[in-house]
Amino acid sequence: MKKQILLLCLALISLCGYAQNITVKGVVTSAADKEPMIGLTALIKGTTNGTVTDLDGNYTLNNVPKDAIVVFSMIGYKTQEIKVNGRTTINVVMQDDTQALDEVVVIGYGAVKKGDLTSSIAAIKGDELKTLSSGNAMNSLQGKINGVQISSAGGPGTVPRVIIRGVSTVNGSNPLYVVDGMPVGDNINFLDQNDIESMQVLKDASASAIYGTRGSNGVVLITTKKGTKGATKFTFTASAGFQTLEKPDMAKASEYEYVLKSRYINDGNVPMYVGYNGITDAEGTDWWDETMRKTALIHNYNLSFSGGTDKLLYSASIGYFGQDSQYKIGNWQKFTARFSMEYTFNNIVKAGIDFTPKYENWKDTPDLIGSIMAMDPTTPVMRPESEWTDNEYDNYSRSHNSQVWNPVANMARMAKNTDEYGLLATPFINIEPIKGLIFRSQLGLNARFRLYDEFTPTFDIDNLERAETSVAKREMKNWIDWNWTNTLTWIKSFNQKHNLNIMAGYTMERFQHYWLTGSRDGIPTNHELLQYVSAGTKNQQASGTNSYSSLISYLGRVMYNYNDRYYLTASVRVDGSSKFVKGNKYATFPAVSGAWRVTGEEFMKDQHIFDNLKIRAGWGRVGNQSIDDSAYASTVGTTDYVFGQEGNREIGTSVTAIGNTKVQWETVEDFGIGVDMGFLNNRLTVTADWFQKKSHDMLMKRDNLLILGYLMWNGQMWENIGSMKATGWELSIGWEDRQGDFTYGVGLNLSSVKNKAEKLMGQPLYTGGFNGDYIIRNEEGGEISRFYGYVVDGIFQNQTEVNAHTDEHGKIIQPNAVPGDFRFRDLNHDGELDDKDKTYIGSAFPDLMVGLNAHLSYKNIDFLANFYGTFGNDVFNTTLGRYSGAGGENVYAGTYNKVWHGEGTSNFLPRLSVNDSNMNYKRPSSFFVEDGSYMRCKLLQIGYTLPKNWTKGFSLRLSFSAQNPFTITKYSGMDPETASLGTKGNVTESGIDWAGYPNPRTYLFGLNLNF
Repeated sequence: MKKQILLLCLALISLCGYAQNITVKGVVTSAADKEPMIGLTALIKGTTNGTVTDLDGNYTLNNVPKDAIVVFSMIGYKTQEIKVNGRTTINVVMQDDTQALDEVVVIGYGAVKKGDLTSSIAAIKGDELKTLSSGNAMNSLQGKINGVQISSAGGPGTVPRVIIRGVSTVNGSNPLYVVDGMPVGDNINFLDQNDIESMQVLKDASASAIYGTRGSNGVVLITTKKGTKGATKFTFTASAGFQTLEKPDMAKASEYEYVLKSRYINDGNVPMYVGYNGITDAEGTDWWDETMRKTALIHNYNLSFSGGTDKLLYSASIGYFGQDSQYKIGNWQKFTARFSMEYTFNNIVKAGIDFTPKYENWKDTPDLIGSIMAMDPTTPVMRPESEWTDNEYDNYSRSHNSQVWNPVANMARMAKNTDEYGLLATPFINIEPIKGLIFRSQLGLNARFRLYDEFTPTFDIDNLERAETSVAKREMKNWIDWNWTNTLTWIKSFNQKHNLNIMAGYTMERFQHYWLTGSRDGIPTNHELLQYVSAGTKNQQASGTNSYSSLISYLGRVMYNYNDRYYLTASVRVDGSSKFVKGNKYATFPAVSGAWRVTGEEFMKDQHIFDNLKIRAGWGRVGNQSIDDSAYASTVGTTDYVFGQEGNREIGTSVTAIGNTKVQWETVEDFGIGVDMGFLNNRLTVTADWFQKKSHDMLMKRDNLLILGYLMWNGQMWENIGSMKATGWELSIGWEDRQGDFTYGVGLNLSSVKNKAEKLMGQPLYTGGFNGDYIIRNEEGGEISRFYGYVVDGIFQNQTEVNAHTDEHGKIIQPNAVPGDFRFRDLNHDGELDDKDKTYIGSAFPDLMVGLNAHLSYKNIDFLANFYGTFGNDVFNTTLGRYSGAGGENVYAGTYNKVWHGEGTSNFLPRLSVNDSNMNYKRPSSFFVEDGSYMRCKLLQIGYTLPKNWTKGFSLRLSFSAQNPFTITKYSGMDPETASLGTKGNVTESGIDWAGYPNPRTYLFGLNLNF
């Protein structure tokens, strides 16, 4: 009986204790993005009583003692221990723990923790890229990664020029892009930047050598978004707005008339002016308004979803990007999709596939800005109706006073269309027979199919502006590349101090290009339904060929670190290419790098200055095989021959390429050192690097002697005859902090690089044709893309100054000059003004590149600002002469008053002249060279996220962005960034402004919806 009473008492005591326990509920959110934390653990300290948060971040804990401590934890966030103190509701905000997370960075054929890097690798998250709406994700990277120079023009579908740590070859500058492990060449327009999870830039050879022959210009690794375990999440992003270009200030009709007549009068001639004498500005034609839109539409949409289970992870998206040309015709649009799936069969086998189809279309975007600015404003757009014909293309006016073709007529005749279909697929399988040993096999396919149509109608505006026959042309190009990559990776730690990561691999790659083009002349009419090749009646032409190249590679890498203090990485790749003959087919690309984390040493434990101090050094070799597939072989192709007085055309054959069996790999050797530092609890971070890379056996085309008898105009063939060197430094400073609801950060990137031509062909390489001369001289021992010409030393104000400009013997140096002409310096003092008086008058590449990025947020409001600029670079502004009265073309407004028209009136613009016997505008000189430095605001964006109690079950962020809203520069041309590209982005022909398509101002409204 006593025993039963005792048990009853104990039960009552236990029941009383249970009754004193409570239920605790709450919501857990992330401090970084205010989003609910899903799958976070909430555990009563010292017990096994716990739970995890649901899809809305909610948790419920039953039977909680009033004095208990609840532990909230999740990987990547700081663990919090909170006393209950009798509360039944506890809401928690979790803070990021960057030290616990130690972000994983993708490297070539693998991934490592960011803290374990020994090479110069920059990483950026996809969320930072999609803040700027662009058709190419690299535009969003501008100024955000140090040492990467990105320059772009503004036209629809434009591909930016990317230079990573300077120029080391004349064979292009764009890096290799690798998407989900598949090398895809040098253009990523096909990607929707909303689909990018992260991007890593391998800046030095110790990192990129694992890509061997294709890594000489650096490598950009792109990882697309994948599925994650949990319920399906949907995301919809959209932005829409308009673009606008600043209208150039060109002369109106009356000023143009004064300028044109003055050119003849100043030379003592009767003005050859055709038009309306005394025409007023109001009666003239504004060619910019006739051809350009005030605003052009740009819009971008993306819908995606992702989720998964323990076995299956999945994600998918579909996107659209459209950009209208600023011209009244033309646009570019692309449709993209992405599907990703990964299935885990068991603890050993996992397989998956990424599947990315795309469609792009380009239509009728002209290149007419130069002509629009030059067109005679006294000429009307159309002829008088009394002169019209049945052919609508005949009814436009011919320029009265220049050789410029009517730009409105040009646009009316334009009929060009390009469709391109593509598919990137990367199926893979992972096998892990024992823990830490992983075999991965991936087959990559990258296929593109392009169809191009062009129709040129018949028209007759003038004897100098006509086409006697219509032409229809169709061109089909197919690129089909595949890559099979097999790697075996072993990751093992010994005694928790020795960490080893070993990778060995084998790859095979095949590149195939097929093209076919056909055309016919003599289409019966210009009707839209007959603008096809089959409608042609004469001059049928067709041509096409196939080309192939292949690459096999053996690769390996060993990464070792001791106790997270001492790091060593060594890699090697052996490439064999079909582009070279036996004996030169294979090349080896080794690399080694190391790092020392000084703050891991015992003697640093008690110091309070450095939170992180890491010193890095690396060396490596990478290659380049950017030459013709059959550079080693002489080839024969079709050639047109003309016989007889009637000029009968016959098709024959001749040598079209001269082979060189001794041609071999181009190699770039790279060395660099760096230091990473963290201060004030890693709120302040500093990274500094110095590097030097030098090419050996650079591939160039040399002209053969004409006496060898080749039927080619210059008989060029590939040889290993050059060397270039790039030397530079980088400095990055970042500050990140959070004070309650206020989060802010700022980053400053500074870099400088000098590009030097060590060896060329034994003679200077001239580029940039200009009136029978050249603008740029690339010389051995000097920087590349330097302007070469005469030095202008003011303007002769009177005849006395002309006569006084003599040599020591009294010989007049410029006998053809008169007051108002340029005075050119006789640099060698020989009394002659010739090529010996030329010198370097400017440099296209900057002394300093600057990126400035800032962000801040307070509660539901966020703000972004990005700036990018270059300093110390010059631009050869051809428009400065073209639109200052050099010919019969239109001029900049105010030119009539700015040119020299009497002693003391100007020391900048010479007199107006038709003959230009002094060659003021006909020779390259310092007159054309301007400071091309600029600082551009790339992005200003403000966003607002609706409160959670307004949007239960989903989150919605609204934003407004201004892209390129303003630029600080002294440059007088339309856009210093576009001008820096030069001729088609050629690195040895940079910095020449040919009046290309400038970067527009863009204003966008956006939304981001998650549910």
